[in-house]
Amino acid sequence: MSEMQAQDRDRAGGEVISLESFLDAYVQDLTRRKRSPHTQAAYSRDLSQAFAILGNQLDRAPGIADWMYENLRDIMYRWAADDLAPSTLQRKRAVLSDFSKFLWRNGAITQNPVALLDPPRVKKPLPHIFTESALAESLDSLGDAWPNVRDRALLELLYGGGLRISEALGLSLTDIDMRRGTARVLGKGSKERVVPLSRASLQALQDYLTSRGRQFPDCPADPLWLSDRGKPLSRFRAAKIIKLRLGSLLPEASPHKLRHSFATHLLARGADLRAVQELLGHASVRTTERYTHVTARRLREAYQQAHPHADEPKTTDEIGGDNTPQRTEP
Repeated sequence: MSEMQAQDRDRAGGEVISLESFLDAYVQDLTRRKRSPHTQAAYSRDLSQAFAILGNQLDRAPGIADWMYENLRDIMYRWAADDLAPSTLQRKRAVLSDFSKFLWRNGAITQNPVALLDPPRVKKPLPHIFTESALAESLDSLGDAWPNVRDRALLELLYGGGLRISEALGLSLTDIDMRRGTARVLGKGSKERVVPLSRASLQALQDYLTSRGRQFPDCPADPLWLSDRGKPLSRFRAAKIIKLRLGSLLPEASPHKLRHSFATHLLARGADLRAVQELLGHASVRTTERYTHVTARRLREAYQQAHPHADEPKTTDEIGGDNTPQRTEP
């Protein structure tokens, strides 16, 4: 038995302190730090998987003394062997690290063993977006009858304000200032920001509220978004609406694609990067910088398609073997 295991037994009255015994307290800590229920469930699930992997390796319930670099490395190897996406591996490593910091803050360990693990390399693909013209045409094609008026208002809000779907569905009527054309949004980490709304989204919201009052006259003002049956609109149903309305434009149509499009279209029209960061509620400008790559790529594509001098450069053989740069006549 190791010295640490012996210390564990002493602290627990002769029993090894199990890792599982810290899980409830960790979830409570996530709640205190205002992590969403979805995040809490995902973190708890990842940790339960890690404990199970470690328990199978040790052939016993893992204790706090087993939370060491070598074992955590083996857990990551096991997950990697399941062909998980690099982004998933990165998230799981972040969960292990966050749990380690929790253990350290509570005096259960003296250092974070995850700090020694090399993070998975993640190549983030450039986001696919809707074109401005196609999106405008699709939104304009929706009629004024229920539920089209609701769907158009939701789409206009997501695109016109760059909101996350959770932020849009979490809005109350009192969060929207029609006179000033703004919405007070509660973002990630319960951070509040005020975002301007487009004229189109404000008009669509007004039309929706009028139609909503006729359709469900007895429903209270909140929640703002209602289903076809007058119940609160779920995140799942909202995603289905976007897929239904915009799937023909982009096969992977989703609420976040509208947010991607909002940011890319702003930058393409010359908006300041820091301003777009504030509008999106990004903690780091590096996250926002992804959209500058999309804009640069589309500019290159437009140049190649439209500029008369955008032909592929000729090879040396094609221009007679001379290495002297050739000038194209205007």
